[in-house]
Amino acid sequence: MFETLHCISLRTIKYNDRNTILSAWTTEHGRMTFVMPEGAGREAVRRRAMTMPLGVFEGECDLRPGREIHSLRDMRADTAISSTGLHASPTKAMLSIFLADVLDAVLRPSAPDFMLTEYLRYAIATLAAERRPAALANYHIVFLFKLMYFAGIYPDMDSWSPGAVFDMRDGRFRPTLPLHGAVLTGEEAEALRTLDRIDFSNAALLKLNRTERLRAIDRILEYYSIHIAPGLDSLQSLEVLRSLF
Repeated sequence: MFETLHCISLRTIKYNDRNTILSAWTTEHGRMTFVMPEGAGREAVRRRAMTMPLGVFEGECDLRPGREIHSLRDMRADTAISSTGLHASPTKAMLSIFLADVLDAVLRPSAPDFMLTEYLRYAIATLAAERRPAALANYHIVFLFKLMYFAGIYPDMDSWSPGAVFDMRDGRFRPTLPLHGAVLTGEEAEALRTLDRIDFSNAALLKLNRTERLRAIDRILEYYSIHIAPGLDSLQSLEVLRSLF
């Protein structure tokens, strides 16, 4: 049975000379895996463009119960949202690659999640349209911090008190240091309160130098590694992102 799916591309891997495997987040069924034909014609070029990291598209899926890998046909741009601007600049392209890598590690096969899907589509449209250099420099920090809410690991901001430390294992502030070392203290703990107030509209107001920006993303990835996906600090795209910002 064929069903129209609305997809966000996460990762493509060449399977053999004839096929590519695509991981994607879908509105209708959550995370899914598809097989796509390789090729050198105009249709193959168009298909590869649509499935670049964080590309948003529609397609007809031959959905068969019990299958882990499905086939797609009649792939086309999603008319409700444009992601064409994602690869119009090196900065946006690198952000798309990095964030798609993180999402590929964080988003597990699951049931549909309407709120998560709406967040991802809104965030992608925002990145595609963003022109402020300062907002782009902070975009990945805001994206991943807000994603924590939909991943169920958002910090308990109500537990904050002056001088408190942040326990990354428990996801809450404490008045004293825990026995383990996964903790944020001083300025790093205070920075969480700032990030809690930042969104895409005011991302340019987040004043960080290069060292602070790199430390922020490292800490955010460490937090995800503790709760969801160990090893995020070893992503190859992270090294390229560090050189960019």
